[in-house]
Parts: sequence; structure tokens; C-alpha cells
Amino acid sequence: MTEKTPGLRERHKQNTRAELSNFGLGLFLNQGFANTTIEQIVEPLGIARRTFFRYFKSKEELVFAWHEDKTVELVQELKARPAKESPLDTVCETLATTLKRYDANREMAFALVRLLKETPALLAKECEKRMDRELALAAALVEREGKRTLSPLKARIIVGAVTTAWTAALDEWYEGGGKANLRPIVARAFSMVREL
Repeated sequence: MTEKTPGLRERHKQNTRAELSNFGLGLFLNQGFANTTIEQIVEPLGIARRTFFRYFKSKEELVFAWHEDKTVELVQELKARPAKESPLDTVCETLATTLKRYDANREMAFALVRLLKETPALLAKECEKRMDRELALAAALVEREGKRTLSPLKARIIVGAVTTAWTAALDEWYEGGGKANLRPIVARAFSMVREL
């Protein structure tokens, strides 16, 4: 089976969405979420305000556009993990792939975490998106392992425990001003989950 190549119109929509997301996120990081208006996002791009709302319901949704794409990537990553790997190790290794973005630009990673932590409206949205990701990963884990081997409840508990360890590691890194290397903090957090 071959993957369908998106047509010109679909590619244009994807590009417009990415352009809005990247430009808007840059503004949020530079001048703050509350201080950035939709007009400031669309006008420099030559895009109408109503076009913004075809792609995003709100500024909050724009911030998390990358999150949805990353969730799809993580589900694919989880399904591709070695079959002999335990469910717990599979989830740990899958979430650890997110550190590639951190490696690519540590300052940007810290700025994004700061934006999320310091903006109450985004904190609530982050919790919602984290739950969506947990559900998607748990469903993929059950599919990978088979319902007879791994119940949906156990999959949710495994994914929830690893996600909590990930979040705690990010919190510790953030509280230290982002100066420490995040990788060892995440590795330590995941090893604590494995000890339970």
C-alpha cells in the first residue's frame, strides 16, 4: 500500500498552518502570550484574521499545534519499538525521543517550557493535551501488545507513570533555570519508575 501524496491545495493548507504556528509561537516567546494579538500574528504574514480561525480555534490551540504532530510521531515510534522490549521500557524509550528537540535547541526548549509554566491559560490546555497524548499512547501500547497480554487499564497506568516521571523531570530542570543537562534528569526519573 502506498501513501497518498497530498495535493497542491492540501500542501498549501499545511504550509499556512505551519507558518501561522511558527510565527505565532515566536511572538509568544518574545513578547509573551497575553501581549500577543491575533492581528500581530496574521498581518505580517499577509493572512486575514478569519483565515487564522480556519486553522486554530484560539491562540491556545496555536501554541499546541506542534503537540498534536508530536503525538502522532510518538505513536508511530511506540509501534516501531522492538517486540522484545517490555511495555514500560517501550514507553520510556518512546518519550525519550522527544529529547531530540531539546538537543537541537536547548534555549528554545527552555523558553517553551517557561511559556507554558508562566501562562495560566496554557497550563490548563497543556493538561488537556497531555491527557490526549496519554490516551493515544496507551491505545497504541494495547494494540502493540494485544489485549490478552496487556489490558487497557494497565496500559493507561504504565503510560501515566512514565508521563508523570517525564513531567517531574521537566519541572526539576525548569526550576534549575534550564542550566542542567535534561537527559540525565529524565534518565533518573525513568529509572525511578522502573524501580516501582
